[in-house]
Amino acid sequence: MENMEKEIEKISDLLSKKQSEFDKVMQLSRDIIRASGQAITTLHNGHIEKAERMVLDIKSKISELGTFDMQFKYNSFQAYQEYAEAAVSLSIKKDGRIPSIKEVGVDAEAYLMGLMDSVGELKREVLESLRGGKIKEAEKYFEFMEEIYDSTRRMRFAEAVLNGFRKKQDTARIQIENAGSEILMFKSREAPSTKR
Repeated sequence: MENMEKEIEKISDLLSKKQSEFDKVMQLSRDIIRASGQAITTLHNGHIEKAERMVLDIKSKISELGTFDMQFKYNSFQAYQEYAEAAVSLSIKKDGRIPSIKEVGVDAEAYLMGLMDSVGELKREVLESLRGGKIKEAEKYFEFMEEIYDSTRRMRFAEAVLNGFRKKQDTARIQIENAGSEILMFKSREAPSTKR
């Protein structure tokens, strides 16, 4: 009986350590998700340099989170995905290009999910540009939307392999159709009248 108690005590110590690590993962994940959303909002508000500092700060948290991936990657996936969305959105708005998976620094699944989510952020940029009468800027963001969708359109995997990706593809397609319609409507309103 005494040996059993010692065994249980060892197991309890191991699980206590695991619980502590899990708590840290969950807190880090929450912080990353919240900060990523704030960085995207900051980006939409036109504060690119501030958003860039925020994304860099998040990236350091991503590195810390990665040290727990062996046990808790499933629990932290959304944090990686949200960060990827913020990093992709920043690169497009700041540098005019889609960053590579290596530049973002997350795994393939999180990168793809974040990439697809960035289509929604680009649609918002299209609408904001149109509101400001900046048709060329709107068209530039629309081209990025199409590039992301077109480059991933042929990807068809089982949900067990890439859970939720098909739904994100469908959402992106609808967002592209809507943004395209908004651009066409803007152009038709702005076109000079042909009446004599």
